[in-house]
Amino acid sequence: MLEIVLLAMVAGFILLRLRGELGKKTGNEPLPPAAGHPSGPALDRDDGRDVEAESQPYDTPGADVIDLEENPALRRAYQDIRRADRSFDVAIFLDGAKSAYGMILEAFWAGDKETLKTFLDDSVYEQFAGAVDQRAKDGLTLENKLVDVTEIDVIAARLIDKVAELTVHFRSEIVAVTKDKDGNLVEGNMSDVVEMNDKWTFARNTRSRDPNWTLLATRAG
Repeated sequence: MLEIVLLAMVAGFILLRLRGELGKKTGNEPLPPAAGHPSGPALDRDDGRDVEAESQPYDTPGADVIDLEENPALRRAYQDIRRADRSFDVAIFLDGAKSAYGMILEAFWAGDKETLKTFLDDSVYEQFAGAVDQRAKDGLTLENKLVDVTEIDVIAARLIDKVAELTVHFRSEIVAVTKDKDGNLVEGNMSDVVEMNDKWTFARNTRSRDPNWTLLATRAG
């Protein structure tokens, strides 16, 4: 009986020590990161500032997207561009590229060379402007409409002498209609949607304070 009492006393003492060491959960403990996913930059909830974790090479949210890029060539190119321009963000770039795609197409269809000049490299502008002039000379007008951009993704990227170049594949649906100077239909149909595949290359000098990208080259397919 004495041995049983002694064992019970020892067990009770150990239990009390464990409770004293571990304490009780208050509900304010940090949650563990999701399984298999490294934690990103810590966030100071008192003042809202981003605190860079030592394991993170960059201090902006887009770094996670770059790290998760499956294509190793693209991932290395993104990292090179980020080192040259820490504000570079793939998602923001694609949003801008999508908007630029629509504005450039609509300006070209409308023959708006002034708008085209703000978006295009000089050599690309000459090609677009030449096509606009030839269309006017032939007395043709376009009544095209961009219905939707169904797919957009970066297929190539590189950094050359601080100039970042990204090639984007656009898959889109448009209504393409050409009319002559009398308004007669020459080609296309307002009820038909045509699928387009374009590969456009945008460039930007990472040393420039101008955040805008310039259309450097275009090709179909």
